[in-house]
Amino acid sequence: MKIHLLSGFLGSGKTTAIQQAAHTLMQQGIKTGVVTNDQGANLVDSGFFINLAVPGREVINGCFCCNYNALDGCISSLVETNKTEVIFAESVGSCTDIVATVLKPLLQFRPDAQVTVSVFADVRLLQMILREDTSPFDAEVRYIYLKQLEEAGIIVINKIDLIDMEQLLVIKNIMQQKYGGKTLLYQNSLDNDSVGKWLQAIDNYAAAATLPSLQIDYATYAAGEAKLAWVDQVIEIFSQDNNAMQLAEDLVNKIYSKINKQQYSIGHLKFLINNLIKVSFTSATEPPAVIKTTEASWATMLINVRVQALPEILTQLIADAVKEIEVPSACRIISNIQSAFQPGYPRPVYRM
Repeated sequence: MKIHLLSGFLGSGKTTAIQQAAHTLMQQGIKTGVVTNDQGANLVDSGFFINLAVPGREVINGCFCCNYNALDGCISSLVETNKTEVIFAESVGSCTDIVATVLKPLLQFRPDAQVTVSVFADVRLLQMILREDTSPFDAEVRYIYLKQLEEAGIIVINKIDLIDMEQLLVIKNIMQQKYGGKTLLYQNSLDNDSVGKWLQAIDNYAAAATLPSLQIDYATYAAGEAKLAWVDQVIEIFSQDNNAMQLAEDLVNKIYSKINKQQYSIGHLKFLINNLIKVSFTSATEPPAVIKTTEASWATMLINVRVQALPEILTQLIADAVKEIEVPSACRIISNIQSAFQPGYPRPVYRM
């Protein structure tokens, strides 16, 4: 059995890479599964993988390190139920110290498994983080980001299709200077050949057991996580004019526009519409979402907000966006499930 851990900051493209990799492996007849993870309990990514027919489990209400036994149970369940041969385990994007708290315990307690860890980085945010004067996040959040890179054996610099060649050459030079001792992959996770090179790299990676545990200040780590607000909502849109999908698109863009207007730094902002259509935004400047709209009197939307702001501010912002869509259109919008919080102090089960 192979267990491939994916670490890396919010919005770095881990889910898309798993989607493409799982599709490739399943086409080859390799039984593949995924374990998603989040501080919250209503995950866009879990619903997305269900729609893709990829066998999945989830670890909720805390990171892998603080819920190691739950992760181990998910791995056992996938193996026992689906005879899974390859498992991708995607850690929550605000988590670090994966080597000491997840990788090493897995190597110890599952000696027959091949375990790897890849750290993903959105190349656009990476450019900003490595230049401290342009980082969109506070120092404590940046601390988490840099610790993720520090502990990596494999760094996947992702979304390279979103920058030009000159910018890519600059980032390659910087990464070679700072992290030249690591395996550096430059990837577009929407491209099968690019993802194939990552799959080949992790399949042949034999140095995971030699990765050192981080020297890390948990007080700073905890302060960084606490800077980020988690807001999860399930929203239903009812329209007598059969334009519920268009209203869903309008609401997505209204929420994103309001967050940008207030200049709140986005870790990730994800929407899953009717369990089929996924829309994602990050701290990089993104164009408005365009959804293939059809006539419909009803639409449902799961929202995951991970933003550097206070939870109550983001909750009110979403409520204001809903009202601004609902009132002029004479539709009805209902919020069924809501949680809003800041992550607690990380307390790993194991640290080796």
